[in-house]
Amino acid sequence: RRVLFRSIFIAFFSLFGFTFLVTQYFQFVRGYDPLESGLRTVPFAVGAGITAPIAARLAIRFGPKRVVPVGLLFMGVAQIWASTFEPDSAYWGPVVASMVLMACGLSLVTSPSSESVMGSLPREMAGVGSAINDTSREVGGTLGVAIIGSIFATTYGPRVVELLGGVGLPAEALAAAEESVGVAYVVAEGASDPAAAEAIRAAAGSAFLDGFQAACITVGVVAMLGALLAWRFLPARTPR
Repeated sequence: RRVLFRSIFIAFFSLFGFTFLVTQYFQFVRGYDPLESGLRTVPFAVGAGITAPIAARLAIRFGPKRVVPVGLLFMGVAQIWASTFEPDSAYWGPVVASMVLMACGLSLVTSPSSESVMGSLPREMAGVGSAINDTSREVGGTLGVAIIGSIFATTYGPRVVELLGGVGLPAEALAAAEESVGVAYVVAEGASDPAAAEAIRAAAGSAFLDGFQAACITVGVVAMLGALLAWRFLPARTPR
């Protein structure tokens, strides 16, 4: 059961970290408003909804050892794929395909893991098992945002300062742009020179993609390592 809980933890670590950054990618790099950005994540929900019942049946037929590692592998591959996004990457192409692949991977992890955990517990322990299952999701998601956000920030900050070094921004504006990509775009809006404003936006977008790439590669590697651990330690069949 511990391996199943850890698989759920890694899946939601990957999911929340990716979601935290991809919505910013849509808004700041692609220029969509918040509603448009949210609508462009709908394929993820559709993919997960379709795959979840199928994943549960696959786990019953083949066992969690053959299904859960594949799900984590899908999530890792999707994250590595997302690290290649550019400002002009086709939405109905690598962007949607990577989100759907990640959604399928999430379902292949969570449905079999939850079913195996609950099916292996006596009825009087069902509440405890459900609580630990939910805690694994919440803690994984929280740490995903915190750790992946930190990796992004430590890459984005120095990079945007480097790119803006020749623009001639005041120290206060440069420090603000270093703190947040959103603030960098606000600084660009306040620039009186259109050429300077465009340079600030270009630097912020480039630095964002550098941080996005580093974060996606990191979480993709974590998911792939989780797939190896699940394949190595999960039982072929969960005791009932």
